[in-house]
Amino acid sequence: MTLRSRQDLVTRILAYNVQVNGERIDSAGSSFHRLCDRLDRAGVRFGDIVVLSGLQGRDLVVAAMAVWQLNAVPMPVPVPEPCPGEQAAQALVSACRVTGDLSVLPAAPGHRTDPLDSTAVIHMSSGSTDRPKAARRGLHSVLMDAEGYRSGLSLAPGDCVAVPVPLVHSFGWGIAVGALLSGCDIDVTPFVRAGTLSRKADSGTVSVLALTPPVARLLVGTRRQGESAPRAAMAGAGPVSDELDEAFQKRFGVPLLRGYGSTETGGTLFGDRGMGVPVPGVDVVEPSPGERGELVLRLAAPVEGYLGDDQEPLREWHTGDVVRRGTDGCVHFEERVRGPLRLNGRFIRADVTEQALRSVPGVTDVFLVVLPRSDSPETEDFYSVVEGTASEEDLLAALAAASAQTPVPRVVVCDRLPRTTVGKRDRGALIEMVRKGSRCE
Repeated sequence: MTLRSRQDLVTRILAYNVQVNGERIDSAGSSFHRLCDRLDRAGVRFGDIVVLSGLQGRDLVVAAMAVWQLNAVPMPVPVPEPCPGEQAAQALVSACRVTGDLSVLPAAPGHRTDPLDSTAVIHMSSGSTDRPKAARRGLHSVLMDAEGYRSGLSLAPGDCVAVPVPLVHSFGWGIAVGALLSGCDIDVTPFVRAGTLSRKADSGTVSVLALTPPVARLLVGTRRQGESAPRAAMAGAGPVSDELDEAFQKRFGVPLLRGYGSTETGGTLFGDRGMGVPVPGVDVVEPSPGERGELVLRLAAPVEGYLGDDQEPLREWHTGDVVRRGTDGCVHFEERVRGPLRLNGRFIRADVTEQALRSVPGVTDVFLVVLPRSDSPETEDFYSVVEGTASEEDLLAALAAASAQTPVPRVVVCDRLPRTTVGKRDRGALIEMVRKGSRCE
């Protein structure tokens, strides 16, 4: 079936008669039909953005399908809502909105933007390295994402894929939609208790698990409650240690497959080691096999960029991750690319600072940030939040031995950097940690 529009996505999914949490999407009296009617009466038309605010699980899936049925563009956002750039902020405020109780609020009077033609969904980036951005994912990109999950997990009609991670983020949403487009049922009950989810795997209620590493870690501590085992399991949105993989195999009998991608591209790598190997439609441009460098990908589906920008779609994507590429094609993460930071109007070599901190034994992660002073915002201070067991004295000694041209940051040490529900560093929580844990002189 050739897909030419957002409505074609719905047609294909409904043709499989798939179930979401045990119920067909378009069953008689379902919220899908009611939402389609409400959106139509609210004036939603081709290419309009519809904000899905605070929806979870089945409600988010059904709402996205209803928006597609009207050939419009869903934009899932969490509550509290992010603070993106100007164009995305305007959409969040004035576009048509579906709220957590599935009410539909029409667009603000006079609101009308140029209709989006090929965009299938808009996702907010995590904001772990910058303020959140509204990334546009094209129809072709959604299909390529689905094909990556289908081939990587050997998905087929009859599978029931458990996706207990937040669907408002691109990882959870992508694998849920990918499973539906592969003819699979999905269970998108939000994660609350590890025992509840493990019982579904042990009883055979679900056959495939899509997890984040923190959720996988909680599952390995559960006791067995049945004789079944999942056919496959994957962990995305974060690194998987060998120890966690071994513990998961011992508990559930299958390895933790790895997945890697970005909000802008969807899933791009998949495999059983490191970050995996490219999925169909993705090629590694850099680094070459056996070398180290920034991961640059060539994509069959163009990257549409961000809401409100006028950039032409890109075929090559610079991920911002420094990786080591094995001669067997497997990619292994090493660190994020750290560009120059601006401190009081001058660029500084943040990469030198980060390298010095990471060289100290006991350091497992580093977050650098420049913040204005609360009492005199015209002046900025440079901070480093360091995860691990290293002492502040050792960290300051390493910084003092680094380049004299690089300012020494104020150091905050913690056992573990705060992270979001999908394993990304929580920039907002980190900044709050800096504000509470450091004192400006």
